[in-house]
Amino acid sequence: IKTLINTHSRSNSNRTSIVQLYIDRPLLISGRKFDVRAFAMLTSTNGLLKGFMYRDCYLRTSSKPFDLSNFNRYIHLTNDAVQEGDEDYGKFENANKLSINDFQRYLDTNHEDKSISFMRDLFPRMERLVTDTFRAVYNKVDPNRNQNGFEIFGYDFMIDEDFKVYLIEVNTNPSFEVHCPLMARIIPELLDNSFRLSLDPIYQPQSLLEPQVKTCATQ
Repeated sequence: IKTLINTHSRSNSNRTSIVQLYIDRPLLISGRKFDVRAFAMLTSTNGLLKGFMYRDCYLRTSSKPFDLSNFNRYIHLTNDAVQEGDEDYGKFENANKLSINDFQRYLDTNHEDKSISFMRDLFPRMERLVTDTFRAVYNKVDPNRNQNGFEIFGYDFMIDEDFKVYLIEVNTNPSFEVHCPLMARIIPELLDNSFRLSLDPIYQPQSLLEPQVKTCATQ
């Protein structure tokens, strides 16, 4: 770190450096690392920004046991683009994915003494972090306040041994690939809800525009 600082100081550059501490005590699933993928959306309608978060998250697991002394990327990176290249991909979970219900059952079995509820104890912390990101960029996203627009973001979270939640990154254009039955349920529901929130208020479904014809019984 000192070398990086000294190098940038001598170069008189205006570059910004970010120093991050690796999460060395992550919560594990059967000895393997995982992260939580969640989705959130910003809409801009007539210049008004609104934020939404989809409640159905899922876990992305690694294929190899966690080991800080081994820098094998299949141990530390849970991205699909990475894990798909490992021979153990899909060996433990279908497409290395777990639903929140599966995760809750794992917590109930392996951390019964903690009495942790994902939706009660962890998800609200994720919501607060998502809210913080929206507030941080409120004046930078869609600065011209275009009449209408929306974007879905992929949020990656990690949980440590003490059940502290960390936001790892926010992804634009997140993957909507369907790798398994879990994703075949989540992704269509996510998109359907997103379109209902962003498009239906502007382009009302034809069924709502058509006149309702009522039939009356003749006497």
